[in-house]
Amino acid sequence: LAGLALELWLEQKELHRPFVQVHPGVSALQVAAAKIGAPLMHDFCAISLSDRLTSWEKIEERVKAAAIGDFVIAIYNPRSEGRQWQLKKSIELVLKSRDRDTPVALARQVSREGEDIQVYSLGSLPIEKVDMLTLILIGNSESKRRNGLIVTPRGY
Repeated sequence: LAGLALELWLEQKELHRPFVQVHPGVSALQVAAAKIGAPLMHDFCAISLSDRLTSWEKIEERVKAAAIGDFVIAIYNPRSEGRQWQLKKSIELVLKSRDRDTPVALARQVSREGEDIQVYSLGSLPIEKVDMLTLILIGNSESKRRNGLIVTPRGY
């Protein structure tokens, strides 16, 4: 949220701006990835399915491009009470470029009480288990599922 905070900060007159400093953090996608192996060993992207600030048309373009580009895809804000269909549509878009056996991790409540991380295949993803507290990591065409882990070869 640093971007939003800085936008608001810049709107204030310079004389009235409080001191602001941005610090890097470890994202949920990095934590989840470390807990399920090494899915982020090659190019990846993160996409939010929330259409509150971004149009669904723009989100759909991004999902299509990420799938066609063979990126490992991290999906934030995948499904809420008010947004039930977007995840299913996104999975359908990815399946146009990926095999049904592509490994996918559902990581809920990462690093919090009640953490649950499960590995599935793209074709059998239990969408009904997904909510706003779930991060989804979709492997690329080279990602492999072995011994409960997901590994994306670097290509060497």
